[in-house]
Amino acid sequence: MVIMRFMTPNRLFLTVAVLTSALGTLAFSGVASAAAPACNGSAKLCSRTLDKVVLPGSHNAMSSSSIGWGVPNHAIAVDKQLKRGIRAMLIDIHYGVPGSYDLGAGPVKYVQSTDASNPKRQLYLCHNKCELGSTPLVDGLKPIAAFLKSYPREVLVFVNEDYIAPADFAAAATKAGLLKYIYKGSPTRFPTLAKMISSGQRVVMTSQSKTAPVKWYFEGYKSTLRETPYSFASTGLLTDPAGLAESCRANRGPANGPLFLMNHWVTRSNGISYAEDSAIVNTKAAIVARANACKAARGKMPTILAVNNVELGDVVGAAKTLNGLG
Repeated sequence: MVIMRFMTPNRLFLTVAVLTSALGTLAFSGVASAAAPACNGSAKLCSRTLDKVVLPGSHNAMSSSSIGWGVPNHAIAVDKQLKRGIRAMLIDIHYGVPGSYDLGAGPVKYVQSTDASNPKRQLYLCHNKCELGSTPLVDGLKPIAAFLKSYPREVLVFVNEDYIAPADFAAAATKAGLLKYIYKGSPTRFPTLAKMISSGQRVVMTSQSKTAPVKWYFEGYKSTLRETPYSFASTGLLTDPAGLAESCRANRGPANGPLFLMNHWVTRSNGISYAEDSAIVNTKAAIVARANACKAARGKMPTILAVNNVELGDVVGAAKTLNGLG
């Protein structure tokens, strides 16, 4: 037997009113608590101009053991670096020509460094010598364009050690599908991340060399970038509190450059960087301590924290802390 209980009209009206009020409250609460769109991972960064944001960076980003480079700076390639949280990349660009040699076990392909006078020259990402490792430039830029397409609320900065003609780099960026994402505004007054994202121009391209006549390609150390030294032969030079101020002294670029590059890696006297050194200097504590020392010494928080072996330590976490995000 089913027992049905009926409400009086007054109780029914009251119950409906309470339910309606509760549902309205929930609906309003849901709207109010909806997450605001993030910029580089946080809504708090959207209202900041680019020069007020700290970006985790990768030195010689293209140099990775995972793609067969000799004497690599990282164990993971550019696409995985981006997914890990790296938002600034230092890359080297050279001319090279494909070649091969045979020591009796069959031909081995490699790329030989060359200059602009060679009519067979092609464009490559290389570090010092293409013979040690290389990636065709367009192939190296395509994963960056793919990342930007998949992650439409991320802003990136590039610092290129560029040994090719600016027009050649512009052609490669266009072919790789990167041009539409490149920032084309002022090289000294940057918009907020939110404005860069809404405009679609989310990649700042700078070079250590001359960049004319490519207007969106900024000659970095002329007006956009200031930096620290980059020749550190031991970990203590980047971790000893007594020497941190000296490690932040002015190097290239104008004193008022809006973007501040903190070079934070060790290169031993033999010219090689070792992962064991990166493991020491890449800790969050070490990076945060040096960045704060650089802010005190130079009057500005670093914009880019450039490290080797981004897979070691926590440069991404250090940037988060320095951005005041935890």
